[in-house]
Amino acid sequence: MLKGKVVTLRPPEERDIEEMYRHILDVENRGEFYPRQIYTLAGLRKELNDDGFWARDHGLLLLIDNATDKMIGQMAWFKTVQYMTELEIGYITFDRSARGKGAMTEAVRMLTRYLFDIRNDNRIILCIATENKASRRVAEKAGYTHEGTQRGAWWNNGNHYDMELYAFLREDLPPA
Repeated sequence: MLKGKVVTLRPPEERDIEEMYRHILDVENRGEFYPRQIYTLAGLRKELNDDGFWARDHGLLLLIDNATDKMIGQMAWFKTVQYMTELEIGYITFDRSARGKGAMTEAVRMLTRYLFDIRNDNRIILCIATENKASRRVAEKAGYTHEGTQRGAWWNNGNHYDMELYAFLREDLPPA
């Protein structure tokens, strides 16, 4: 468990599965810039039982609001491609009332440091739709550097999107 001032990041537990499933089914709440795939309740339970949503090349953590102990979002990390020493982080704040208040920025900072502490990857990236201003602010506030635009790189909800590539290198970490 990673505890910050605003949020706690922790792995999902059996007691979280039905709430996670409700959030996953609420496709409209995901907004325009989060993947539209829907998972089954049985599939979520299977993944929890198989590896707890945590394996050698990927992981999932829930964002828990410290003030209310409420699940407000989730974060995932995964290996990009085999020949790169990098990971990618994806995230979403489910609770609309929690958006824009710094919770995700804190969570990105915490997960970035944690991944550098437990893995030997040299960079962590965020790929963000150009039009997703809120997520771009999170990247910038979390200390990620804008590296460029990937033209037409992502297909979602019937549209191709340009993606902004942000990266954080191990050498960018401030002292603990």
